[in-house]
Amino acid sequence: MKNLKLNIQREERTITAICPTLDGVEWSSLTINNEQVGEIKTTHESLLSESISADGFIEFSDLPSSLKNILIGEVILALPSRSMSLETATLPTVNEEEMRSMSQFFLDKKIPFAIDRMAYGCEILSQSEQESIALLGAAQNSLIDRFTTYNSKKHEVKSIDSRICGWLKLIPFPNELPQDSNECLLIDDGFEVHLVMRNQTHIHWIRPLYIHFDDTDAAEQLAFELTYSVQQHAIELPKTLSFWMHEPLSEADQKQIQKIINKQIRLNALSEISPLSNGLIERYISPQTTLNFIPSSWIEQQKQRVIHKRLRKYVTIIAATWLLLFTLFFTIYGVRSANLNRILSEVTDIAPAAKKAKDNSEKLKALQLYTDRSQSSLECLRELTMLLPAGDIEFTSYNYSKSKGVTLRGSAINDDIVYEFFKKLASSPLFDELKNQSVNTRSTKGLQRAVFSVSLNLPKSGETS
Repeated sequence: MKNLKLNIQREERTITAICPTLDGVEWSSLTINNEQVGEIKTTHESLLSESISADGFIEFSDLPSSLKNILIGEVILALPSRSMSLETATLPTVNEEEMRSMSQFFLDKKIPFAIDRMAYGCEILSQSEQESIALLGAAQNSLIDRFTTYNSKKHEVKSIDSRICGWLKLIPFPNELPQDSNECLLIDDGFEVHLVMRNQTHIHWIRPLYIHFDDTDAAEQLAFELTYSVQQHAIELPKTLSFWMHEPLSEADQKQIQKIINKQIRLNALSEISPLSNGLIERYISPQTTLNFIPSSWIEQQKQRVIHKRLRKYVTIIAATWLLLFTLFFTIYGVRSANLNRILSEVTDIAPAAKKAKDNSEKLKALQLYTDRSQSSLECLRELTMLLPAGDIEFTSYNYSKSKGVTLRGSAINDDIVYEFFKKLASSPLFDELKNQSVNTRSTKGLQRAVFSVSLNLPKSGETS
């Protein structure tokens, strides 16, 4: 039995990180055998554009066969950072359990969603004797649930990380900067754009941007975002900003941006560093605890599967020893086979009637969906109007599609009213989830207003919020 235990502990580990790219998917694999870490091997394969969603998600069924056929062991996936909330906080503890409880309380105050509908994590950036600086993150369970198809008997999702954190693992801190100096990065990997302020020890803040550098006003938008970030976090920008791009900026665009933001730009290509999947693996095998958005229910299920797997090994050994004793019960197998054949025969007899009943049920559901007016445009507008908080807040645009939901834009006197409105929307039974929330402060004729936008998904047919 001691030898059996030793063999189980020394099983080979295979870790694979999967990341969508602009034209396909890349994956990096690492094998760890007897605590000997092998070399990370990376592969890229092109996919049809329709296989990759706008937010960088690929269904498991759309993965190339060359990946699905070799996929085993532990799987790491990357979640777009704009699909989550990332906050840096100073917590008055160094205990990990206390930090997790504090992070839950902190995020509940910051995000416009119920915390029980979120998967959240806590990553320690630096610690002193009495406090910790941590990166806190939360993502809606509805987004995480998209990755359930990546679980099977051969492989399990062990980590759902943030794309931006993977890039920050790979992007080196400039050697010429002192340790206590801050570096401001703009990272554009094609799927999303982020502003990051960091030093050599930890991250000060991470902000997603909704900027496309092909737009004529991209420089003005960037200038506004930089000013807003300085005001929000009270950290001055360095003289030079580091741009890490998937596509290079033209010299004319670079000069235009430098002129408008009044800062120098150091251009870097993401292609010059390791692939994103490598960074995710490096974070995963790191001894420090990193962000992981896997729900606790998944973790419990994975623990149960490990226990069951080990039990099956023990049972197999014991069963092999006593196999001859069970030959006496062969007749029981014959009886069960006969019963099974009888059941299969009955199933065959009732199959036409079952098919007809199923067809009728589907027709009824289609009719119910056609006649349902509970999610009409007027009903949605009524609900939005009823949920408006007290104060100066107004809509500027309202777009409705029964299949895609509602897109809403407006403005308010301050962002507190907007976040209160978002919380009411999140609790409304008429809307399934909120997406693409954006709140910015704009100045018009000397007056500041909070400009917001949000997308509201309607529940699917037959489902309740």
